[in-house]
Amino acid sequence: AAAFPLPLRERDRVRGIALTAAVVLVAFAGEARAQNVDLTIDVSGLRNYKGRVVLTLWADSEHNSSFPDPSRVQFRDERAGDPPCDFAQASVCRRTIESLQNLTVSYTFRDLPAGDYAAFVFHDENNNGILDTGLFHRPLEGRGYSEVLPQDLNPIAARITFHRARFALSVSKTIVIGLRYPPKW
Repeated sequence: AAAFPLPLRERDRVRGIALTAAVVLVAFAGEARAQNVDLTIDVSGLRNYKGRVVLTLWADSEHNSSFPDPSRVQFRDERAGDPPCDFAQASVCRRTIESLQNLTVSYTFRDLPAGDYAAFVFHDENNNGILDTGLFHRPLEGRGYSEVLPQDLNPIAARITFHRARFALSVSKTIVIGLRYPPKW
């Protein structure tokens, strides 16, 4: 046994303290895990199988004024197998669905901290990685926002603010974003 054995009463007290500490650690670990949630975004309304779908998730931050213009915020294009979105490092997380098999696609952002977010999605039909715009920044590709119905999206206006697209994420959930394409002139 031990080189300096503790009296029986003292040993029971030490075991009790160790057991209490273990229970507290497990409780804190479970609470920390419970704070992170998953967000599934279902994108509907694709008009063809060309190109790819680009999903951009914005956390509430000082960069909200540039939503949804990712060229004004530094971010890293995430790929399958990459680490989860790290909103402590960047307020934007981007995912790309490359091979379109259906006219509805889905992506799950895993292990997100609870908070306010806004999502922007566009159908990158020509595979250049950006939302193409024309005269007066009129969007040329289909796009959609969280909390904005496709019929409420002006097909020629370029922007929706972060505050209009914002939603609270406190539990895992699924949101549906419908795409609206500009009219063909």
